[in-house]
Amino acid sequence: MSLSNVQVPAGKAICNAETYLGRKHNELNEFDTLEHLVLHGEDILEAGTFGGLAHHFMAIRAELARALWTAEVYVGVSIIDELVFQAAKNKPGNIVQEVLSCLTRSRIGNPGFVLYPLHGFGMGTETPFQWARDAGAFLHFRSMAMCLAPQTNDFDSTREVMSSMASRLGVAGKIDASDLRHHTRAGNMDWITSNPLMMVRVASHTGAYFENQFIYTLKIRVSAALAAMLYALAADRGKKVGTFHTTARVNNWETLDIHHYLVGEAREKKSDPVELRRVPMNIAALDLARLSDLTLSLGADTLRQSFVRESQRQLTHALKQVETGHLEHVNTTSNDRVRRKVYARVVTALDWYRQSFSASVTDDEAVVALAVAFETLLTDSYARGVAERVRRRLRICLKGRHGIDAYVDAVNSVMEARGEIVHNGSTVKDAEIIKAQAAFALCFEDVAGRLPNLGRSLDQPVGKVLGDV
Repeated sequence: MSLSNVQVPAGKAICNAETYLGRKHNELNEFDTLEHLVLHGEDILEAGTFGGLAHHFMAIRAELARALWTAEVYVGVSIIDELVFQAAKNKPGNIVQEVLSCLTRSRIGNPGFVLYPLHGFGMGTETPFQWARDAGAFLHFRSMAMCLAPQTNDFDSTREVMSSMASRLGVAGKIDASDLRHHTRAGNMDWITSNPLMMVRVASHTGAYFENQFIYTLKIRVSAALAAMLYALAADRGKKVGTFHTTARVNNWETLDIHHYLVGEAREKKSDPVELRRVPMNIAALDLARLSDLTLSLGADTLRQSFVRESQRQLTHALKQVETGHLEHVNTTSNDRVRRKVYARVVTALDWYRQSFSASVTDDEAVVALAVAFETLLTDSYARGVAERVRRRLRICLKGRHGIDAYVDAVNSVMEARGEIVHNGSTVKDAEIIKAQAAFALCFEDVAGRLPNLGRSLDQPVGKVLGDV
């Protein structure tokens, strides 16, 4: 997350913006802050000048945000805007470099975290009903820079677990007990002790409540998908945590009364405590419940399996690639309609896939969610013969893997059961959900690896990249 290598190409838009703002240096000196310019600029400046300033400020902001976010340094646009304004006043003609230098001096690339509650997750234990509440009781996914911990039902234990997870993720600075208690007592934060927790490393610095929320939620969606895929691949090989060997069955009073998440932002000095922010969730209650729902159990012994370690490495690479593509083409301005469409569909497929693990849905609903996940990932739009198309493309994705026929049969059972559920309201067919969930993970890995080869045509981009049109 170093800023030393962040480069903003000096393209036409940047050159024009630097030149224009340099010519308007005197006009800018009439304003103390960007807010002053926004509120009173139209009254003081000519209409053309005010519009030109807004246009060129936005051009520089967009390129800076793209470069910073690509380097996984998520600086809020409100901060970028003010820095661009001050640089335009003080360093005309060298705005971009001055903003980057300012950010580098402030150590804004130092990692922090986002802490989010889960519902249904359990950590594997060695003996039945073992209660793991010491500070070392968490799972570390090094490649994804994520940790998962079981519920503690105790404030001090939660703080210890949070401190240990943050340290393992490379976050400098302690978590101040009084600060954490202040946020916990502010209301609607019972989940911090009663629910399992997901901590994801992220270098985020914001000036407003919701401006980086799309980044946080994307990282949570992608990180939860990794845990679900590893669970499915392990369960498919019989490496499943036993029913009575999971913290999900012990002292569990978890809640879905979730309205906030917690962000920890690093400060300039590593010796300073992490700055905690209690942020309200700006999404619908149902979406919030689905974001929290990760009903599965994983154990440290499972993650140590050689095939799971290799799968974690490969799936993390695939998920990171999708996350980067989504940020670049869906969350920020992009003229590439093909990639905008495909990356949006792939992340939506991951959402449906996670929903197939939910405890809040029936078996039939899980089947439908998994079938929709396959269709969203492997097709470009609805058309007749979708089930056959999914099966055909599934074989393309799984080519060279052991046991292709068994995976295809499992997915076929899900697609057939889904058809009966949709048309008859229920099904008597047995769907091999676990094996189909494992097949999705393998299929996703292959599709993600092909995304850099997407063409420029909106006509069946997924079909073309798979060689099946």
